[in-house]
Amino acid sequence: MKTNSFSRLRKSGWGWSGGLFLFLGAAILPLLLELSSQASYLQYTAVRIMILGLYAMSFDLLFGFTGIFSFGHAAAFGASAYASAILFTRFQITDPLLVIFGGIIVAVILSAFIGLLSSRVGSVAVFLVTFASTEVMQLIAFSNPAGLTNGENGIAGVKRTAVLGLISIKPELSFYYFTLLILAISYLILRKTVHSPLGDVFQGIRGNTERVRFLGYNVEQYKIVSFAISGLFAGVAGSLNALLEGTVAPEVLSWFLSGDAVLFTVLGGPGTLIGPIFGAAIIVLVQEILSDFLREWLVFVGLSYVVLILFLPKGLLPMFLKIF
Repeated sequence: MKTNSFSRLRKSGWGWSGGLFLFLGAAILPLLLELSSQASYLQYTAVRIMILGLYAMSFDLLFGFTGIFSFGHAAAFGASAYASAILFTRFQITDPLLVIFGGIIVAVILSAFIGLLSSRVGSVAVFLVTFASTEVMQLIAFSNPAGLTNGENGIAGVKRTAVLGLISIKPELSFYYFTLLILAISYLILRKTVHSPLGDVFQGIRGNTERVRFLGYNVEQYKIVSFAISGLFAGVAGSLNALLEGTVAPEVLSWFLSGDAVLFTVLGGPGTLIGPIFGAAIIVLVQEILSDFLREWLVFVGLSYVVLILFLPKGLLPMFLKIF
């Protein structure tokens, strides 16, 4: 039941060695960036890549391994970001771990509910249901219910405090390593998940839903579980993003951010876990380069989709492994 991309990763050793290589490289990177006069900005960009990489990796579980094309992944990301911001600013819960945990709970519940709505419908309906869920969440954010979301202005004042009151993550370098640690742990958990019997069922659903149903599995329940687990890690990314930016606005619930999850995953290679991190890095870096040319940036995004669909349907990482 394993996906071809992930099997290729395992045979090439990239499942473990690739992850370890990336982790060690990422651990050394900020020390090299310290030599630059723009160290703080470069570290910020690197953290942003890791957060979006985690976000895309969570989508890969749903799309690359379970075969569910959701165009509403930003719902979990944004809901978690808002929940974390509300906990910090309204309830004075300031420990980063508690703030992240609160965001995770909201993201998992929301994702499971979206999964419930999507589990019994066809692929086109799944696209519409998930897309609508993000739009509804964004409308709620704009409407400022009970004064919680502050409408279009969003929530400001989210600060990075000490973890457990002991370790400060306020400096960019400290937050970089905090994010890197969470990304590494998330990768290991997701890797363990796709290697488990649960992961086999997910991949079986992707390959042949009726066969899995014939074997006695409740396909709908497993789809909901996939949504929930995927939402959990999207929630972690959303909470980290709130801590990184210090503000949360309705844009974190936009369909464009849902499209980013798709683009990062398809670019890097669906069904690989590591690939979406590569995809996020490429897109963010290109965006930084073209940030002064909005029209050219949007053209690049559109062309990327076309090129990927026509020439690289399995993404860059599987192509790289095939060559080397």
